[in-house]
Amino acid sequence: MMYKPPYLQKYAGKSTRFTCPGCNTPYSFTRYLDGETHQPIHPTVGRCNREIKCGYHYTPRQYFTDIKRQETHAPTTNQFDPWYPDLHSPSTQHATTGSMISPSKLPQHDKPLPLDSNHFSSQPKSHPPVPQHQKSLHLQSNLHTSRSKSQTTVPLPLYQYPVPDSLFLTPQPSQPKTPDYIPLKCLKRSLSYNSNFVRFLRKYFSDLQIAEAANNYLLGATTNKEVIFWQVDIHGKVRTGKIMKYNPTTGRRIKTGYGGINWVHHKLKKSNPSFSDFNLSQCYFGEHLLRLYPDKPVAIVEAEKTAVIASIIYQDYNWLAAGNLNGLNVEKSRVLRNKTVILYPDAGCYNRWLRKAEQINREHTHHLTVSAFLEHFATPQQTHHGYDLADYIIKQ
Repeated sequence: MMYKPPYLQKYAGKSTRFTCPGCNTPYSFTRYLDGETHQPIHPTVGRCNREIKCGYHYTPRQYFTDIKRQETHAPTTNQFDPWYPDLHSPSTQHATTGSMISPSKLPQHDKPLPLDSNHFSSQPKSHPPVPQHQKSLHLQSNLHTSRSKSQTTVPLPLYQYPVPDSLFLTPQPSQPKTPDYIPLKCLKRSLSYNSNFVRFLRKYFSDLQIAEAANNYLLGATTNKEVIFWQVDIHGKVRTGKIMKYNPTTGRRIKTGYGGINWVHHKLKKSNPSFSDFNLSQCYFGEHLLRLYPDKPVAIVEAEKTAVIASIIYQDYNWLAAGNLNGLNVEKSRVLRNKTVILYPDAGCYNRWLRKAEQINREHTHHLTVSAFLEHFATPQQTHHGYDLADYIIKQ
C-alpha cells in the first residue's frame, strides 16, 4: 500500500483552528493530520498562520526525529525543538535571485504610484527578503516558551504511528469533493452600505466611488455593522462570506475573540442542520469580476479591504484578494488561465508569493508576475505592521 504523507488540516470552521503553542494566539494554529488515520499527530505539530509575527512551524518530520532522539537518549538540538520556528520551511527560506519574476507596472490614474526604475525591479533592493528585525521577532515570540536543553522533552504522540522511511513524499492526489454553495438569497439580503468598513471609506472617497466599489464587490453588512466580503466564483456561485469587524476611524481590523473573523457558512451550520456537512471550497474574493470584465488584466492582493480600495483608484484592473498570506494557491488560480496577472504582496511577503507564483506558473502555464514595489517602499517598522497597497493609497 502506498504511503500517504501527513497534511495540514483543511479549514472547516474555527473548530479546526487552535491556540498556537508559540505565540498563544487562539484560532491561529493549523495541525498536521496523519495521512492514513486523518487524526492529529500531536497538539504541537502544526503551523501558525501568523507567519510574519510568530513563525511557529513544527513539522511531522521534526516531531518523529525528536521521538527517535528521545528513544536513543540523544540530546535534542534547537533545529528540532518544537518551540523554534522551522528554518527549513517555505516561510523562512529565501528565493534565489535568478528565479525572480520581473514585476509589471501599476496603471496611471488620478493618484498614480511612483513607477520609476527605483520602485520596480526584478528583486528587492539592499534589505533581505525577510528583514533581520522579523527574524528576531520570530525568536522572541517563540523563545518565551522554550526550555533549556537539559529540560527539553518531546511530547508523547496521541497515537502510535509507524515512522515511514521517507516523510513528506509528494502527496497522492485525492478525488476532489464537490463544493457546496450558499443560497443567493443570503447574499441579496445582506447587501448594504451600513458597515463600519464603508464608514471608513467615506473619509477618503466620494459616495459615487464607494457605491461603484460596493456594487462591484457585492459588499454586505450584519446588524452589528460588520462587513461581509462575499466569495462569488466566476460562474456566479456563492462559496461563502467572510465577516469582519473594522474600526470606522482607523480602518483597522478589530481582532477580538477568534481574530474578528467569522464566516457565513459557519453561521449557517449552527442555525440550519442542512448545512452541517457543508463542504467549503474557497475562491478568490472578486473572482466574479473576471466574467463581468473579461478583458481587464488582473491584480491580486492579500486582503479584501485592499482589493476594494485599489479598485477605486486603479479601475483598469480586476482586483482580487487571496484572503490571507497562504490564500494564493494553484487550485484557486485555475480561473486565471490566459489572463495577464500581477501580484502585490504585502511588505515582507515578496519572496513567499514569488515562490508561489513560480509554482502556479509551472502547474497552469500561466504568466504571473510579482511586484516588489512595497518591498522597496516600506520601512522596517511598516513591514512589521503588515504594510500593504491600501496603506500606501490612503497615505497619498
